[in-house]
Amino acid sequence: MPIQASATHPAGSHTGATHPGTLRALTLRALTLPAVAVLLSAAAAACSSAPPAAAPPAPAAVNSQAGSSSGTSRPLAALDAAAVTQQLIRVIPSVKLTVTYDGTTDPNGKLGRPHQYVSKSAFDDTRVSGLPKAKEDESRGRRDSISYGGTVEIFATPEDARAWADYIDQGQQAMGSLLTPDYIFRNGTVVVRVSHLLTTEQASAYGRAIA
Repeated sequence: MPIQASATHPAGSHTGATHPGTLRALTLRALTLPAVAVLLSAAAAACSSAPPAAAPPAPAAVNSQAGSSSGTSRPLAALDAAAVTQQLIRVIPSVKLTVTYDGTTDPNGKLGRPHQYVSKSAFDDTRVSGLPKAKEDESRGRRDSISYGGTVEIFATPEDARAWADYIDQGQQAMGSLLTPDYIFRNGTVVVRVSHLLTTEQASAYGRAIA
């Protein structure tokens, strides 16, 4: 009598064969896991390719020389003696630049020396330069005599300028009645010495010109 194969198997036994339903479940699971991995990978790529958050704007650069390019006059501290004299000319039409000194032509021999003026010029004021008293020093070759008009002296520091102006003033006071003092005007590093032959009202225009 032929032996028939049993259609059932004891619980927990393994025959090596796979039930069709189980095969379908495994197939779906095998397909689903890679798909999830692909989706996660795509999401991560999308996040990494997103543009970064905008950085806060950098602070605007501050120009420490604001206004230097404007049409206004340059400050006195930025000018040499000849340029300051030109500024005087714009305010006082009777002024004329006569000489700008260098180390070999400065009659006092102080130009460029420690704590002395670093730039110097002389000018005529035509209101007095033709007067006989203005020519007193001409014979000694001092055509730059302050008696003709005056001088402009520029110093490296305001302290040096103040010390020089005080020195000149004290020297004039020491002469007493033997000397009519010249006018001295100072602003920062600029010292302007003006002929005593000018009236007080005429000379005061120099002080306003460098104020």
